[in-house]
Formats: sequence, structure tokens, C-alpha cells
Amino acid sequence: MKTIKYLLTSFVLTLSMNSFSETRYISDDVFIYLHSGPSLEYRIIGTLKVGSKISTLKYDKTTKFMQIKTATGKVAWMKNTELQKTLPAKNLLPVVQKELQASQQKLANIISENSENLATKEQLFQQQIILVDNINQEKSLLQQEILDLKARNLELDLLQETKDSSVQMQWLLNGGGVLFLGLLIGLVIPFLPRRKKRTNNW
Repeated sequence: MKTIKYLLTSFVLTLSMNSFSETRYISDDVFIYLHSGPSLEYRIIGTLKVGSKISTLKYDKTTKFMQIKTATGKVAWMKNTELQKTLPAKNLLPVVQKELQASQQKLANIISENSENLATKEQLFQQQIILVDNINQEKSLLQQEILDLKARNLELDLLQETKDSSVQMQWLLNGGGVLFLGLLIGLVIPFLPRRKKRTNNW
């Protein structure tokens, strides 16, 4: 009879224990106790520190204890509530701090690069302003020079027209003088005394 009860108890316990393997971590407690069986009634056979990585073997639904295997190969039981699937905060803190430092360094590099790019762009912008000012000044000088050349050309054109008119007037005056002189000679010649022809009386 006792043998039958023992077999039934063993069968129930076997059904209540799920055989599975899963990686878990010791929770944020300072350390937890390991037991030789699936309850606090079993003797303590060791402890584990926070963040220790273990593998799960079986789960007792009745006592809510998990059979685990440590990194050193030790098999023991512990409360399932003392296990978690993610790293504890104590273990995550250095990782988070490292990531934060990397992010801060990356942000500082980005800010530095942006500052350098902004300074370069500002310098280029100032250079462009100076270049535009120089171009505008040269443009104003060229426009003034064009106006001066146009005025000089107009002055030369007027001078050329005046010179042409003076030449024409001079030619007209010269021609008129020659004509007047010719007429004068034509009028005077008939009145000039003529020399008498010599006669030979032999």
C-alpha cells in the first residue's frame, strides 16, 4: 500500500514538473539560497549572486520552485519568483552607463562637427558677401566708365561734325573767293590799256 502511495505521489510530482530548458537570471536580491529539493523544507546547498546566469530544468507547479543548473554545472532548486528573463538592474546599470557614455560622446562629436560645419558655412557666406560687394563695385565702375565713353564718343562726334562743317565752309569760301577774283579780273581786263603795234616804214 505504501508503495502504491509512493508511486502515485511520484507520478503526480512528475506531472506537475515541466521538463524544459531556458536561460534565466538571478533577480535583484543580493543573493538567493539554493535547495536540494522543490521547497523550503529541503536543505540549503548553496547560494547564487545577483545576475548569475543559469539554465532552467524543471518547474514544480505545486511549490512554485524551479530546478536550475548553474554555470558550474551544479543542479539545485530555488523559488521561481527569484528568477527573471532579463538581466537585473544591477547588471544592466554598467551596460546602460557605457551606452550612455557612448551616446554622449557621439552627441558631442555630432555637435562638434555641426559647429565646424556651421563655422565653415559662415565663413563661406561672409566670403560670398565680400565677393558680391566687389562684383557690385566693379559693375558700378564699369557702368560709370561706359557712361564716360559714351559722353566722349558724343563729344568726338560733335567735334567731327563741326570739323566737317568748317572744312565745307572753308572750301565754300575759297571757291567763292576764286570766283570773285575771276569775275573781277574779267571785268578789269577790258579796261586795261593795250600796247600799240609797231609799224615799220621803210
